[in-house]
Amino acid sequence: MKASNCKRGLQVILMLLGLTAGSAVGLRAQSPTLVLHSGKVLTVDKNFSIAQAVAVRGNQIVAVGSDADVLKLADASTQKIDLKGRTVIPGLIDTHRHMYGASEANYGGPFSARERKRYLIDFAGVKTKEDVLNQIRAWFDLYKFPAGEWLYFSSTVGLGVESDTATQNAKILYSDLNRYELDKVSPNNPIILSLGIPDFNGILINSKAIDIIWKDYGDFLKKNGRFWIDNAGRPEGHLESPATRLALYYSYDRAPEVLGKMYKQGNDELISMGLITISTRLPRDSVNAYRYLESKGQLDIRVSAGQIEDFGTLADPKVQMKEAAKKMGTGGDHVWYSSISPSSIDGSTSRACTNQKRVGTWTAIDTWWPVGQCYLDQEFRGAAGKAAPITGNYFRDFVFASAEYGARFANTHVAGDRAVNLMLKTIEDIQKVHGPNSTKGWALDHCTLVNPADFKKMAELGVTMSCLVANSVDGSEGIARAYGDKVANTFPSPVKSMLDAGVKVVFETDRDSYVWADIEKAITRKDDKGKVWAPQERLDRSTMLKMATSWAAEYVLKPEKLGSIESGKLADLIVLDKDYLTMPEDEIGSLQPQLTVVDGRIVFVHTDFSKQYNLTPAGAVVSTYDELIKRRQRARGVSTGG
Repeated sequence: MKASNCKRGLQVILMLLGLTAGSAVGLRAQSPTLVLHSGKVLTVDKNFSIAQAVAVRGNQIVAVGSDADVLKLADASTQKIDLKGRTVIPGLIDTHRHMYGASEANYGGPFSARERKRYLIDFAGVKTKEDVLNQIRAWFDLYKFPAGEWLYFSSTVGLGVESDTATQNAKILYSDLNRYELDKVSPNNPIILSLGIPDFNGILINSKAIDIIWKDYGDFLKKNGRFWIDNAGRPEGHLESPATRLALYYSYDRAPEVLGKMYKQGNDELISMGLITISTRLPRDSVNAYRYLESKGQLDIRVSAGQIEDFGTLADPKVQMKEAAKKMGTGGDHVWYSSISPSSIDGSTSRACTNQKRVGTWTAIDTWWPVGQCYLDQEFRGAAGKAAPITGNYFRDFVFASAEYGARFANTHVAGDRAVNLMLKTIEDIQKVHGPNSTKGWALDHCTLVNPADFKKMAELGVTMSCLVANSVDGSEGIARAYGDKVANTFPSPVKSMLDAGVKVVFETDRDSYVWADIEKAITRKDDKGKVWAPQERLDRSTMLKMATSWAAEYVLKPEKLGSIESGKLADLIVLDKDYLTMPEDEIGSLQPQLTVVDGRIVFVHTDFSKQYNLTPAGAVVSTYDELIKRRQRARGVSTGG
């Protein structure tokens, strides 16, 4: 009876506490799995609160606060790490970074060209078009490609500079080579040749490829272009967007196992920097490769993808977009679709669509596109004096259909001031027809050139600007040369002025760079030579951090899960070696994450931190960013000096 009374007494107590016997037993299981304490936790919540400790259970943050309050939640099973005053921040979010391309370039060495389905044309020894054709012929001799197989030839050429070599290579690619020259070495295979600019903006194809895409899309191309023609009015092989997309579609057939191995190496570099979530436009084979890594438990980063295949291949987006838009938001917390992406509305550097008058040259290909590649402009047909006439405006049709059916516009390159203005006018027209919510969350990427006269309209329309500040700062010298000092000191990534005008702005790197060096440049506005550009656009550190965390979480459509250190959010955390808020601003680029936590799991440990704490978690990368770069160089056959 006494035992029975005790049992009934316990039940009464549990009832008063609002618990059940089962939940009482489960209280121990609710203890944190990880506690980081004695640190400086920059939560980046709405108040930019600073705490001492954070507790994680499973993949979620369960408590943030003082050491005393958080540590009392722990029990003997909790892993506790004394940070000794180190700073903790949320995992960084980059809203536009081509990490897949960098991984393929940096870690493609172990795989044959046949496995990668990318056949390199080395321009180091190219002097004439025959040198290019001979290299293509050599690939055919090596692999004996079966007739009918699509082949993609990449190149080492760089045309975004001004030099005699770049000018010579531009002449070869844009003037000397055409479909008829390619036919000499590839009469039975459709081929694509890259042109030293992003593929979306321009490629060269041969007659076999032209026959295939013209068969299915001839009427579409005649209406929407853009393609270059010969003296007889026939397509001569050079394509610009949207025509490029029809050929590129056939090149996205690489094996996920091959791409996945390269992407895993890039994954390691990203987490060593504290970059956890990346937003970018992706072809389908890249998406499949990241999902393959996820299925193998090898994907630590989060990938917010812009789906790119629909653009250009939907011949009638007004009819076909409804079905395509169903992909929006699909996926999980590691790989998901955040846009149906046109990928680019103009070109980059001297191909940025601009209203600014040139006062000098910027790159070797300025003359082909005097005002840039202005895809939203009905009058833009393609390169000057090269392109066929068109009657349609596919870009505008696609964007309007996107708004009607809820296919978000983002992950898209909008570099020049004229391109930005044309896009804003399009969004304004859309909102008049479909209402403001039809473009909710829409974003324009890059901010290479932004006219201050457009800030007010951006804020009114609710447009988010994703800005690559470091690229803009480093490119300001070329911008000054092309358009003058005034433009160079007001138009490139004018982030602070846009924020002051009420515009939403987030952070991107675009390039394969060390993210903390890019963050430093956003704060100092100093280029690689130490010159300050647009000093009025310098950012304070808390604003910069918000752009790369909590504000960026909205861009990737997961503000409820990512971007800040708050109870209930996913446990993506970075431990830094120095105090980001107080260290000299010129040294921010030297910051090194000591610990990277994704989904509550330690995925990266800096070598020094590992030794100090005797910490080598299963499956974690124990290294440094510098060591991983040396690994990259070894993979590419580059001497590391050691």
